[in-house]
Amino acid sequence: MVQIALYAHTHGIGFRDESGNRTLSQPAASLDPVRVARAAEAAGFHSIWFPDHVCMPAETASAHVVNASGRRSYEPRHEMLDALVTMGAVASATSTIRLATSVLIAPYRHPLSDARQFATIDVLSGGRLIVGVGAGWMREEFEAVGIPHAERGSRTEECIEIYRRAFCDELVAHTGRHYTFADVSMDPKPASGTPIVYGGMSPTGARRAARLCDGLYPLFLDASIPPDDKDHLHDVVRRELDAIGRDPATFTMLAATGLRVDDAPRPTDGRTCSGTAEQVIHDVARFAAAGYSTLVCKMDCPSGTIDELLEQIERVGAEIIPSAAGISAIGGWRQGL
Repeated sequence: MVQIALYAHTHGIGFRDESGNRTLSQPAASLDPVRVARAAEAAGFHSIWFPDHVCMPAETASAHVVNASGRRSYEPRHEMLDALVTMGAVASATSTIRLATSVLIAPYRHPLSDARQFATIDVLSGGRLIVGVGAGWMREEFEAVGIPHAERGSRTEECIEIYRRAFCDELVAHTGRHYTFADVSMDPKPASGTPIVYGGMSPTGARRAARLCDGLYPLFLDASIPPDDKDHLHDVVRRELDAIGRDPATFTMLAATGLRVDDAPRPTDGRTCSGTAEQVIHDVARFAAAGYSTLVCKMDCPSGTIDELLEQIERVGAEIIPSAAGISAIGGWRQGL
């Protein structure tokens, strides 16, 4: 079955236009993430994925990986709610929907601090945590937090190793290039088997995912990017898994995509996962044929209103999720999380 998940709106309301994916900044007090999470849970969404930034430089020269053009989706002054804090609030107000980061930029903070917050969310939610991590893309944000942009990859790898140890080891120790400590207590532990997935768009990221994580999570939020666009990354993952003697059936392919259900059919050159329910389901099947068994959907809401977001969530629950449950991803990967 293809799991349908929700890309959280805690950085604003998403929509797609001719230039790619955009995010409309909204007054944070109006976002009401608990109400939206409850609606997603009632609609049958598998999980809700919360994006992460520490700050938003007013202008950036860094190419945003979310759009083929490199144009970033954020506004110069963009209101954003913190991912892990919001997940704690949502954990206490829901009971079944799983909670994930999309993705936490691991190098921005000390990994023991993040591991503590992850474990707290897992305990508060009764074992519903999914850890999504990435190395980040915005050089200017790295400069603002005082972390060398060039070190983001090596720092991320150490962070993931430390998360694993913090989640499993009785006493946690690490000796590395960036972090060194010995025999610290990190209790309580998250539920056994808490998955860690890697948000990446490059061969280096795909190799990192295969070696250290439970899944790869690329972005297809720009509707001009077809579901098979990242097939080369799947090949990289397979080669890396083979090199370390790991079965692909232990590894999940996830994807983030925009989605909108309308009554009117989309044109033949329209956006992926948009149009009538039948057209959206057809595109869900295309993602499954490309190997993806979990789709994290950023609702396409041009009005920029919570009401439209809630209406789309309800329609996806009624018109898309039941059919997606009958679609299986191919490729021999693990089905879902």
